[in-house]
Amino acid sequence: MEVSVIIPMYNEEENVSPTISQIKAVLDDAYDAYEIIVVDDGSQDKTRDLARKISENNPQLKVLQHEINQGMGKALRTGFEKARGEVVVTIDADLSYEPSEIPRLVSNINEAVGIVIGSQYMQGGKTQDIPFLRLFISKMANKIVGYSMRDNISTVTGVFRAYRRDVIDSVELESNGTEINPEILSKASAIGFKIVEVPVTLKARELGESKVRFRASTISHLLFTFYEKPMVLFGLIGFVILLIGIISGFYLFYQYLAGSLDPNRPLMLFMAIMVLSGIQILIFGFVATQISLLRREIYLVQKENKLIRKKWDKY
Repeated sequence: MEVSVIIPMYNEEENVSPTISQIKAVLDDAYDAYEIIVVDDGSQDKTRDLARKISENNPQLKVLQHEINQGMGKALRTGFEKARGEVVVTIDADLSYEPSEIPRLVSNINEAVGIVIGSQYMQGGKTQDIPFLRLFISKMANKIVGYSMRDNISTVTGVFRAYRRDVIDSVELESNGTEINPEILSKASAIGFKIVEVPVTLKARELGESKVRFRASTISHLLFTFYEKPMVLFGLIGFVILLIGIISGFYLFYQYLAGSLDPNRPLMLFMAIMVLSGIQILIFGFVATQISLLRREIYLVQKENKLIRKKWDKY
């Protein structure tokens, strides 16, 4: 079995050598056939040059490049297109996940399991030296995004995963940013692939600075949640507005019983608008949910089309 390990890199000159060397050492011990694919996503430092220099003496190492920075999602998509392994592993370039965990992820891939996630938030998973605020926001984002998934997944935004080859070949990916990670899970789950998690440890990076725009990533993940499960947004807003209208109605009814109701009060119009708006937004949420369910059928069609194209490309 050949394993492909994809490492997206952006301005990671401090981590190029230690990351590649540690991953290579693990793969040398575990597999007879493997490849390491570094995707340089438009780095402005020495990342690309250092990776290419290392590749001169390591035929298993491939270095791909983007001329400009296009995001983690685009880097992963580029790596997926070039990877030839039966199992494809993705991992961060900063050694925040231990490369020694790669064989454990791969060993859980089988005919029944299509994706294995290295999860720091499941039972048994750990985090080390992660700033409190960042950890709190990350946990909350994973819980909210996880709620939009059909499977009970603890870590949906992490990149440390192993994929069976046919999973990658079956999904049409569109995201260029970090939202590609929940996108893969959502589409793979919708077309029937089983997803499991194994506990791992997430550590703070030791070298360089994080290139992930944390606030922007969190917002994009939340927007992805609303896209996948519209009722989370429409249901909450519609329920709150409807509740305000109902409370206003009870207050007006109380005034009517007390004989102090003035039918010309603006509160009458306010109540009517709140009740009607709440009901209308809830209906929007219901319609959007039905559209979301229809998208799952589209994913199945995309899967068949992509597999057909792959088959024809071989000829």
